[in-house]
Order: sequence, then structure tokens, then C-alpha cells
Amino acid sequence: MDEISGTLFAEIAGKGTKSEGPIYYLQPLDDYANRWSKILVRKKTHLWENDPVLHKFIDNKVLILGEIIETKSTITVDYEFVRELE
Repeated sequence: MDEISGTLFAEIAGKGTKSEGPIYYLQPLDDYANRWSKILVRKKTHLWENDPVLHKFIDNKVLILGEIIETKSTITVDYEFVRELE
């Protein structure tokens, strides 16, 4: 299991459609900050729903444990555990 830390934020996608909802991103604070300005955190709900685990940490510094999937052009985190950093 990988770990990554950063500030969690959300952007609204699909505005004006039935699937309008938040997309969660992490602004990395660790080694990933040199390569990525934001990292997609894959939520575990439908597109239009808030993820109850991620949503309560918006605008906070967090540590995420899970699988990090990195390619040449994208990076995504499938989270297993999220906790706030102090």
C-alpha cells in the first residue's frame, strides 16, 4: 500500500447535467509535488454523489493510504484510508 500527503480539494464536474458532482483532487506536499500540481483521488460513490470519507477532509492536509497509479500523463489514487495531518 502506497501513501501520499497533500491538501484535498474538490471541483464540480458536469455542471448542469444529471451527473453533476464533485471530483476530488490532492495538491501534493511530498515528492509528487515536483511532477504533479494535482492528483485525482478516485471516489467510491456515483459521479453525482459526495464521497462521505473524502468530503469531510476538503481544504485540509491529509495522508492517504492506497494504490497510486501513475502513467506518463496521469496520476490517480485509489484510497483505502484517509486521515487528517496535524
